[in-house]
Amino acid sequence: MLLYNPILTLEFLKVKYFYSIFSVLKNVDFIKYFFSINFTTLAQSFVSISIIWLIYEETKNPLLIAIFGVLTQLPAIVFGPLISKVLDRFNIGKAMFLFLLLRAGIFLIIFLLPFNDKISLSIIGLLIGLNSVIGIPLSAGGDIIIKEVCNDEQLVTANALMIIFFDISYIFGSISVAIMGVLGNNRIAFIIGAVLFFISAIIISTIKSDEIFSNTENKQEKYTIFSSMKYIVKNSEIFLMTINTTLWNMFTWGSFIVLLPIYVEQNLNNDSVAYGILNSLQSVGIILASLIIGLQFISKIKIEKLICLGIIVHCLLLILFYFSTNIILSVIILIIAGVASAPVLIYKATFFQRKISRKTMGQVLSLILVLGSILYSLGGIIIAFLIEKLGKEYFSYINLYSLIIIIVISLMSLKKIS
Repeated sequence: MLLYNPILTLEFLKVKYFYSIFSVLKNVDFIKYFFSINFTTLAQSFVSISIIWLIYEETKNPLLIAIFGVLTQLPAIVFGPLISKVLDRFNIGKAMFLFLLLRAGIFLIIFLLPFNDKISLSIIGLLIGLNSVIGIPLSAGGDIIIKEVCNDEQLVTANALMIIFFDISYIFGSISVAIMGVLGNNRIAFIIGAVLFFISAIIISTIKSDEIFSNTENKQEKYTIFSSMKYIVKNSEIFLMTINTTLWNMFTWGSFIVLLPIYVEQNLNNDSVAYGILNSLQSVGIILASLIIGLQFISKIKIEKLICLGIIVHCLLLILFYFSTNIILSVIILIIAGVASAPVLIYKATFFQRKISRKTMGQVLSLILVLGSILYSLGGIIIAFLIEKLGKEYFSYINLYSLIIIIVISLMSLKKIS
């Protein structure tokens, strides 16, 4: 009879962990994409966080933040899936190179524009909208590249690594914005973003594996937005996961960008430094959890269950956070909330990579991303509208009811999966 040996089990897990990491890191194409996308993430965090705080600092109006978010996402909603056709029909590497160069140009122009007249602000809004359009095929293309260059066993580890360094980049961006706020020069974020996007484009252009990124068999086949929508609806697993995760995204991350400045002002009586630091804390938790998830020792549990459980715990922790008036407690809660959200982010990506056919992956993933963008923006609008009508002092109660809805939906999904 074999007895359980905890020392041998621990050693096995260590070996498995380092083997999983090493097998992914020795993949040259993955490493090139890995560095490229992390420069992109860093650039985007500089820009997006700076814009949100600048708008709130000037207006003190959470509804304007939400409206700005919707207006800049509208072009992505309309044009994102159409542009994403190139991912299913042409060389993904070349397409992403051009998209990244275009993003670099967008933020260089924004840096050069003045912020003190309506014409310039209108141009900036249009450019941010164009940036959001480009973001759809870039995100979908990234998931396709990971699926193509990694085998099925490597997917969870590869996605965990992407999440870890995504959030390291986001933390660095948030802290840098806080520092720039202290120095009184948030606009420099745009030129830094432009340079980082350019570097990202150069790195991705060095990937020479045309056979990996070409999808030539699809050039004669036509896939539309409606056929992609039909594909999602007919596949019950994909449909359920899409609804569950996009609604979670709507009332957690979508409302977070609106609620956090109000929370800092109402509960902590603080400024952009606290905002920048708190904005990065969930990323700390996500990094810590991703290191464990990369080990894959819970691989026997259905990833759909792990996603639902992660959503439920994450929502409960955010409810506690928005009622907290102690900054130390708030810091602890946000870090743990990040830990809870990590399996949702990692396993969601893995789930779609495994379940969606490569022939339609570009457009189907783009459609899911667009749906996420719609609900993300709508979540912010709904929360901001209610706060505008009821008053900022009720923001935590407004958020409470929205998160309870997500918890109930996740519990129902969990029961159906079981």
